[in-house]
Amino acid sequence: MKKCITCALLIPSLCIIVSCTTTKYRKAPVTPQPMACTGNVPAQITLYSPTDAKLTFEEKTYALNRIETASGVKYGNDDITYWNKGIDAMITRKDGSVSTCTYIPKNGL
Repeated sequence: MKKCITCALLIPSLCIIVSCTTTKYRKAPVTPQPMACTGNVPAQITLYSPTDAKLTFEEKTYALNRIETASGVKYGNDDITYWNKGIDAMITRKDGSVSTCTYIPKNGL
């Protein structure tokens, strides 16, 4: 994060101090999104920023980084990938097995 202080002279000997903060990207709200996956297995994705996410699936937690994709949003690491478009998601494990998931609305399914 980059911070700066600027002093603008409007009238001689009068200085107005302005503080500004810039970041590489805007932070996304950190709101865990619950999902129901194949076999009624629960999962949860938490987006920390446009480039960082955390996936909880099959009693494990994975730190994921954004992967460029033609459509939808994809995050992954060496062990697992998470891709979603709309309310549907797909989790692919390192061994190639796939689970399909659907977001659970706040009021339930």
